[in-house]
Amino acid sequence: MKQVLFGIFLSLTLALPVFATPGEIRKPNINFEASTTKKMAVIKINTKTGSNDFATKPVASVVTEARKTWGDVRNDPAPWYEDCTVTVTDGNKKEVLTKTAAKVKVRGNWTTSYDKKPFRIRFAEKQPMLGMNKGQKNRDWVLLAPYKDWSYCRDMTGLYLGNMMAPGYTSDFRLAELYLNGEYWGVYIVAEQQEVCDDRVNITEPKKGYKGTDIGYFFEYDAYSPAEKNSFKINYKAKLKDINGTEIKNLQEGYTIKSTITDKSQKKFIESYMNNAWKICYDAAYNNTFQEFKADYKDIVKSKAKNSYDCVSKIIDIDSMVAAYIISEIACDPDLYYSSFYMSVDFGATGDKKIRFEAPWDFDSTMGNKKHCKDAQGLYAAAWQRDVNYNDTETFANPWMMVFVNCDWFQKLVREKWNSMQKDKILSKLVANIDFATKNYKSNFKADNKRWGHVGINNPEVAHEYCPESLACKNQADAAKRLKTWLTARFKYLDSVWAK
Repeated sequence: MKQVLFGIFLSLTLALPVFATPGEIRKPNINFEASTTKKMAVIKINTKTGSNDFATKPVASVVTEARKTWGDVRNDPAPWYEDCTVTVTDGNKKEVLTKTAAKVKVRGNWTTSYDKKPFRIRFAEKQPMLGMNKGQKNRDWVLLAPYKDWSYCRDMTGLYLGNMMAPGYTSDFRLAELYLNGEYWGVYIVAEQQEVCDDRVNITEPKKGYKGTDIGYFFEYDAYSPAEKNSFKINYKAKLKDINGTEIKNLQEGYTIKSTITDKSQKKFIESYMNNAWKICYDAAYNNTFQEFKADYKDIVKSKAKNSYDCVSKIIDIDSMVAAYIISEIACDPDLYYSSFYMSVDFGATGDKKIRFEAPWDFDSTMGNKKHCKDAQGLYAAAWQRDVNYNDTETFANPWMMVFVNCDWFQKLVREKWNSMQKDKILSKLVANIDFATKNYKSNFKADNKRWGHVGINNPEVAHEYCPESLACKNQADAAKRLKTWLTARFKYLDSVWAK
């Protein structure tokens, strides 16, 4: 009898989800594979009102305000939540969610100005989504709209890279077709919301009303931060030099806090901490002067560190920084100096109190889609960039990708990480994933383009952003071939720089 009861207890225990404690860092999984099926999943959203106005009319407020600066007087409503039910059928034609209560709204910034908009689903209760993240349940899920990326594979490729090589959190992903109130809405990339919870960005969350600063902070390097309530700035003070010795004059200063803040003292603390952390990093890399935080993490004092690596490794998760740099160097993201670059630091009891670069995101403009690095040659992430519209009157850069790039120890770690990756044939895995989608979802991509008519040079919303090679693509297969060709050339170039 005891054995039977123990067996029942064991089976129940094994069936329970296992959650990580705050501060426990997810390791990169070189064997990560997207759980794809030969048939695309289907998501059906039916709103209480039965209207699709929520999906067609809203534009993010920051975009509306930006338009006004160049005389565009459109005053579109900001996104709003609609009550709805969600039904999900997986790629094996099994209905895994049936009329499940939720809310849905348009999400994003500039992407909200396009005809095909991205969405955020917020379930009334936690739900799994197509087996993502090992079947973990969550209330919040995202539908990314591959409107600018005619291959439909750039976001998937970026997230694939993150899962394989970056410590910390990277979203899982799936492809699915979406129907809104019975109307076909096209192909979307299903992903996880960039947020703090034990199965995503795993840092300490404050309880309601808690005023202590010993919590976790998750924030975005974000040019849209002035429009956000919980934001701060870093005064970089000194100028940086890129990997080629060019002095960078324009550094975006704003950061948006994405985690929960329950008291103004917490916002003040993280702003002070990050400004001091930057000073430690800059002085170590540029002035060979070493400092460290006092025990309360509010002030800095002289450090006994003997070199810049020992100094900065006390406050930065170096592995995550190296991974973020390599991913950025592979992707050549036009927005790298601007937004969608995430960081965290956890001051909770189980946190390691180190800045971590995690949650890579937003790859639809990357990998040779725009004019930036269109030939896949040259170092990019730590070299000055043209702005997102490819103007070259000023120089731009992401400071965190710049600050250590000329340090010998940083370049040594980058080469080691790169050569380890190459042994695992990461490029082959990325290409295989693109080929799988192109082969199996041809009819889905064709239906999506029929719905939106967005592929090709005649698309006035995005065509002006693209390089000639992207504009020449007439369908998903052309765009996928272009992406694979570019990735192959990019890996070959980086191998010529970093291979032993």
